[in-house]
Amino acid sequence: MTEYFYLVDEDDKVIGKASRQECHSNPKLIHRSTAVFVFNSKGELFLQKRSAKKDLDPGLWDVSASGHVAYGETYEQAAVREVKEELGIKTDLKDLLFLKYRVKQESENSKIFIANHNGPFKLNREEISEGGFFKLQELKNMPSLSPYCLAVLGEYFKLKK
Repeated sequence: MTEYFYLVDEDDKVIGKASRQECHSNPKLIHRSTAVFVFNSKGELFLQKRSAKKDLDPGLWDVSASGHVAYGETYEQAAVREVKEELGIKTDLKDLLFLKYRVKQESENSKIFIANHNGPFKLNREEISEGGFFKLQELKNMPSLSPYCLAVLGEYFKLKK
């Protein structure tokens, strides 16, 4: 079954729709994504290691949960769905930041949320090979972070200054 995403302009206004394949092969097609940072009560951030089966950034550490906003969904609906699908939890989300993420294979407008949860998590093994909580200071020198995770963390650290 073909997955469809919203096509948006630089201001995030909907201008159409396109398939996942189209969006991931043409960086001129800006589409929406979402991510969630899940912190525990110690202030540590949960990261997931992407499965080797993933089409983008396999085997790299990434944000707690993330995914594309499907055509017909809001950013928040997609974030709730991704947290449930990837981590097996239901939790309250708060808006954190908005990011324009541009790389050679795709262009995304991404809304980032924050949540609090201590686990346990039921990891989706199709998408995640492992996961764990990390102190924020550890992440500044972690070599195997995905480009997306680096971009979101960079914006997060700017907010915290």
